[in-house]
Amino acid sequence: MSTTLLITGASGYIASYLIPSLHKRGYTLVGVDRDGGAPPELDRFVQGDLTDTRVCERALRDVDAVFHLAAAKGDWGISEEEYYRDNLEATRVLVEAGKEAGIKDWVFYSTVSALGPSHEPVGEDAGLDPINPYGGSKAEAEKLFHKMTENTPESRMLIIRPSVVYGPGNPPSTNIYRLIDAIYNRRFAMVGPGDAIKSTSYIDNLLEGTLFLMKRMELGVQTYIYVDEPALTTGALVKRIYKLLGKTPPSWHIPLSVASPITTVSDWAADLTGIDFPITAARIEKFNRSTNFDASKIREEGFEQPVSNEEALRTTAEWHLRHEYDVPLPTSA
Repeated sequence: MSTTLLITGASGYIASYLIPSLHKRGYTLVGVDRDGGAPPELDRFVQGDLTDTRVCERALRDVDAVFHLAAAKGDWGISEEEYYRDNLEATRVLVEAGKEAGIKDWVFYSTVSALGPSHEPVGEDAGLDPINPYGGSKAEAEKLFHKMTENTPESRMLIIRPSVVYGPGNPPSTNIYRLIDAIYNRRFAMVGPGDAIKSTSYIDNLLEGTLFLMKRMELGVQTYIYVDEPALTTGALVKRIYKLLGKTPPSWHIPLSVASPITTVSDWAADLTGIDFPITAARIEKFNRSTNFDASKIREEGFEQPVSNEEALRTTAEWHLRHEYDVPLPTSA
């Protein structure tokens, strides 16, 4: 008899990779999401909101383990209340329903944002120090799982903290998608000196890391950061994308002191019109804030990153040009 796994957020980006991979390995798969359009490899799909106990109960029927991916994520148009509703309250309801259903094995996708920004590489033993509602709501959800595991000693709880997840098929709202598109269409301007360090997580690498850790789950809580190595500065990342697209990067940048008044006007216009403008104060601040994380723990246990940063960016840029503009990467890239 195959193991039955529940994947929350089954219509989301990470799930679109995870579900086919688990299907190939012979798992029986159940998905739950507010939206439709879940991968066809699911054996059963429940459409509904995880804050509804009845939805959770239906989804958890005859399930052996849970992959909790569902979350509110974005840098525009989501209120603090929505973050805590979708990332914390939904987790609380799911955990309570899971206890009633006797679920002992859990995998939770948290985020490095629960740790807060840092220029020096930060590991799993750093304290939770989020600076925004997304990271804060995920940090509180982690605490729920710790409490659950304390009360259920026979539970196995795997918490994975990825950074910026990207790759072919990534939604237009993601940072790498917007960056590639802006550079390709000559709408990008370098704001700040480009010395902020950015950890990223290529989707195939994150998936392989997840499968690697699944096989090593133990009683209690295990927490792992997953980011690709080496981390790049924003300047290096931008130059690599320019090169892949066959374009020459600018030799100048806009000082933050000049960009700030522009973003103030952009934020005001966005609030007034409800339009998600590409330049906002939050995005400029985020672009110039180091998010450097240390994923040596998973590597010390034997994991090897299968896709290099160079190949990950190349594959993503190639998909982007084919998908958006039906053109190939330049042959010189």
